[in-house]
Amino acid sequence: MERLKNKVAIVTGAADGIGLAISRSFAMEGAAVMMSDINADKCAQEAAALVADGYVAKSVLCNVGKTSDVETLVESTLSSFQRIDILVNNAAVAISAHIAEMPEEDWDELMNINLKSIYRSIKLVTPYMQQQRSGSVINISSVQASRSWDHWTAYAGAKGAIISMTNQLAGQFGEDNIRFNTISPGAILTPMNEKRIEAEGKEFLQSSIHQAAMRRMGTPQEVAMTAVFLASDEASFITGEDIRVDGGLCTLPRYT
Repeated sequence: MERLKNKVAIVTGAADGIGLAISRSFAMEGAAVMMSDINADKCAQEAAALVADGYVAKSVLCNVGKTSDVETLVESTLSSFQRIDILVNNAAVAISAHIAEMPEEDWDELMNINLKSIYRSIKLVTPYMQQQRSGSVINISSVQASRSWDHWTAYAGAKGAIISMTNQLAGQFGEDNIRFNTISPGAILTPMNEKRIEAEGKEFLQSSIHQAAMRRMGTPQEVAMTAVFLASDEASFITGEDIRVDGGLCTLPRYT
């Protein structure tokens, strides 16, 4: 249970859902985790819970849409732990709309949070990883980069760009021993989707279950353990890959 011993990780969007599951799993595997989220109170509570259980974790407020916040996140991590071995870009917003009706400000907000934020964090973190000549960057994409759903053009566009960006960086930084990979979750039972189930009823739940070959939604923990593998030395020769954690959603032609 110490696959990440002596490693320091940054996780964005860590207050709940996939980001929280990754933070917990990293800590349990021996990493020191800097958890960040726009929901500072919830993030601090979750970090404190990990510390109470004997793990190493801290939290910091971070709106990844603001360069100053991302700078503070990186500076706080270095001040607390003196290095950065793992970066998980998980924070994102979900905004859907017909492309002909989507306000430009909504498009810009989504691209700023979901895509430009990754530019911000990688720009700041890679120089330190180059000095160490080691690092693992894990960007959370989505199966929506590979499939078509009505009214999700902006979200899919950002997630597809993340995969292309990650592949580019994997080639560029390979000689520095910095690995770049993406994880593309399918329908995962996150708090966001739980709210959709409450709002939209069993129809949304059944539709989500129906799309996957395994006939169920995934759990945040299943995504988290994929992140543990990619962050660990077990994946030391894996870079430029996109791993789908989707229960076979992209294998089948079912959409509804």
